[in-house]
Amino acid sequence: MRLKLLIIIFISSLYGQSVIDKNSKESKFLNISVKNPDLQLEIDNLKDEYELDLKDLKAKHKQQKKDLRKSYKARLKELRKKFKSQKKSKQK
Repeated sequence: MRLKLLIIIFISSLYGQSVIDKNSKESKFLNISVKNPDLQLEIDNLKDEYELDLKDLKAKHKQQKKDLRKSYKARLKELRKKFKSQKKSKQK
């Protein structure tokens, strides 16, 4: 019984976690190829434009998160100061 339990635990620890492929997050529609060279050139240009727009959007989102985090920290500091001052005034 113990041996079966150990074997099950060992096997589940080996196969329990699968490796996540980072490439799976990338858009699959970017891997388009056609025989017409003019169309392929246009597709490549659109792909480059999409990647630049996505990069800009991610950077903008990251900056917004930083700004929000700073504003929330400032509001939290103000609330702490206000609470401490109210607590001191009540003790007196």
